[in-house]
Amino acid sequence: MDSTIIFIGIAIVVLIGIIVVVLSSKDKGAEEKPKVDNSVEEEKREVTHKRFKQVLSGSDLQNDMKAEEEELLTKYTAGTGEGINEVEKLLEGDPNNVDLLDWLAFMYYSNNNIDKAIETYKRALAIKPDNENQHYYLANSYFKKGMNAEAKKEWSEVIRLKPNSKIAKNAQERIDFIASQGK
Repeated sequence: MDSTIIFIGIAIVVLIGIIVVVLSSKDKGAEEKPKVDNSVEEEKREVTHKRFKQVLSGSDLQNDMKAEEEELLTKYTAGTGEGINEVEKLLEGDPNNVDLLDWLAFMYYSNNNIDKAIETYKRALAIKPDNENQHYYLANSYFKKGMNAEAKKEWSEVIRLKPNSKIAKNAQERIDFIASQGK
């Protein structure tokens, strides 16, 4: 019985070694060839490699996907447009993810695509209407477009939702600014 368990353990280790060698040789072969846009093949290989690592480590696919989303979002540099396509793709698989919608709206806003920012903040608020941050940034988007009445309405909603918060104080200052401008 003990020799059977030892034999199975050795067989598993050998199998893992073979798979690792095969995967690493594919990666080396790809480096030696001239660069050709094989993004689909590379993506498949990367997904296979990630999934192989997940199976070996016993990790949870959902947690790994969440970590991947967080990594993508924390690497974002405002104004570059970088990452927008990736977040849009993530949203295709999870269209009601309020956190991703919030990030995408912010990305649009910081890339001066205000119309898409407004549309995306509205989508997020349709799912979770009591999010004071999204009301605040929707108001900022309206303000940037010169839509002051809409901006005031959204900032007022922030104050209604979180009356004693710092964000409510900022919203009131913005409302006061618009009033002082006679708008």
